[in-house]
Amino acid sequence: MWIENTQYDFSYLRGYKQPASVLIAVGGGKGGVGKSFFSSSLALLLAHRGFDTILADLDLGAANLHTYLGEKIEGKGINEYLLNPGLRFEEVIRPTPYANLRFVSGASEGHNISGLTQPQRSRLMSALFNTPADFVVMDLSAGAHDTTLDFFLMANRKVLVMTPEPSSMENAYSFMKAVFYRKLKRHEAQLGLTDQLAQLMAQRQELGIRTPADLLQWVALKEPRGGAQLKHFMQALKFEIVLNQTRSMHDNELGPSVKAVCKKYFGTPCELLGHLDYDNAVWQALRKRRPLLIDYPQSRLYSQLFAISKEFANVPFKRAVV
Repeated sequence: MWIENTQYDFSYLRGYKQPASVLIAVGGGKGGVGKSFFSSSLALLLAHRGFDTILADLDLGAANLHTYLGEKIEGKGINEYLLNPGLRFEEVIRPTPYANLRFVSGASEGHNISGLTQPQRSRLMSALFNTPADFVVMDLSAGAHDTTLDFFLMANRKVLVMTPEPSSMENAYSFMKAVFYRKLKRHEAQLGLTDQLAQLMAQRQELGIRTPADLLQWVALKEPRGGAQLKHFMQALKFEIVLNQTRSMHDNELGPSVKAVCKKYFGTPCELLGHLDYDNAVWQALRKRRPLLIDYPQSRLYSQLFAISKEFANVPFKRAVV
């Protein structure tokens, strides 16, 4: 995969060294892997711990995050914000019945995430980047649309949810590869490596460049200074893996394998946050429009989610500096 002629707008970063909250992006290579379940559960647990938390549904066109909270589609959401330039983002953030948790809905007719214009994308990214809270959990759309990749890359914590199924793992790898090259494209002109990277990709068969990690090694060989800087930038791309719907010890053991493959192929840090057991209580709670964490607090799944939320809550977070 190679991204050509990509334009980037970083205006949402102006005046800020860091976002006004810890941004957590939850992505996945395909639908049905449990992104929305994990996003809503993580947000609920962080709020339960006392953190001011915002949960944002960015799966525009197929938004259903409200059902995991037992909420109805009402009031203004992201589509209204995108259609009305005069609407402030605070006006689409609404309270929930759960202490410390606020919600931004994407569930109304209007936009598909792949169809956002560049000004709309930049405006929404700016709003999310600059909205003060302790945590903003962003539930992203499935697949690797440019907009989805940009939301994923802007986050402090980049979580990838997958299941033990071969198709899910293949799609997750494709998603990570797309994220890698999207980030690479951001820095190539800045480091004066555009021509060098294009030449290497044109010769990838002869040079044996089969993985993103191979590409980084060749850049460092051809351009030692620029290659070292590029490697430094790419090291900031840290994937955090959640293996969902595991049913056996064999499934659980796939987590460390995914971590090892990630480091080998991308040459970037990769951590396994944990695995989540398959549990019929998930769809039972969804049918009742009640969060699983509320109805099944004694379940093993609750304990697993609680342990993962602890990984986020225990890491010091920094406020933005204007």
